[in-house]
Amino acid sequence: MYRLISLLIALVFVCSAAFAAAPAVESVQGLYEGARTDSSGSHKFEARVVTLGKGAYKVFVREPGEDGAVAKVELDGKIEGEAVTFSGKSGDDAWSASYAKGAIKGTCGKSGKVEMKRIERISPTMGVKPPARAVVLIDGKNFDEIVAKPGKDGKAQKWQVAADGGVLVARGGIRSKQSFGGSFKMHVEFKCPLKPDARSQGRGNSGCFMPCNSEVQVLDSFGMTTYLGGGCGGIYKYKNPDAFDAFSLASTPPQQWQTYDIEYTVKSTDGKPSGKPVITVFHNGIKIHDKLQLRRKARDGVFQFQDHGNPVRYRNIWVLPMK
Repeated sequence: MYRLISLLIALVFVCSAAFAAAPAVESVQGLYEGARTDSSGSHKFEARVVTLGKGAYKVFVREPGEDGAVAKVELDGKIEGEAVTFSGKSGDDAWSASYAKGAIKGTCGKSGKVEMKRIERISPTMGVKPPARAVVLIDGKNFDEIVAKPGKDGKAQKWQVAADGGVLVARGGIRSKQSFGGSFKMHVEFKCPLKPDARSQGRGNSGCFMPCNSEVQVLDSFGMTTYLGGGCGGIYKYKNPDAFDAFSLASTPPQQWQTYDIEYTVKSTDGKPSGKPVITVFHNGIKIHDKLQLRRKARDGVFQFQDHGNPVRYRNIWVLPMK
């Protein structure tokens, strides 16, 4: 009996050590750039490696062709002992690869090879400073222009600020103190948490509400799809971002800072906002809405940043009113 218990303990220890030695999810998931090499030459592509929780992954490969068409390949990944392996098919060609030290290498087809390296793509407007006339809503230091819903005890909530300046969205959400009714330019930086076991609206959910109460959705949509306007950058239940699918070019992985740059145009009648606002949105420097007319009427209103039970962080949010 003693020998049996000892054997079981040793077996559990070995299995635990093997799983612990598997690469961290944060180091595997991400954006990759690489090439597929076969008898016709080298073909560049990019890929998104997405964690699905419980040791499972999905890889979305996007390879542009000379004729403008884009070939798409999906691979399934899993943890096997100390390794993360991937497999799938593109037509009749089988793909097989494994992860090691920030790269995924393997074979495709009978004699082809595939290699991709993990990269971090940073928005060209990350950290952009507010213009002189801008109203700064969040900078991680001064909270005079925003307010959080009081806690359950009726008292003001304490702001939770990380070392990188990210402010955790408070329970019940946060809003601007001022109302805005006219045209403006806006910059927002946000970071979604890593929630590998969650799906759809459970992955890093929040939202930026415009003065007319239309929402620019915040969500971890990296390699994930959801309903109309529910993905990152979508106008909620109204319009998806342009070119939105699991291969979407704009979203970056969770735990990386992302940006929205918004142009919001409102007509004025007798000094008051009228008609429906028109919005243009850049997500990480990529235009995802181009002069889109919103369905809600223009009005004076506040900016709101939604609490949806997920630890989403915001920083460097400013608004520049336009004449």
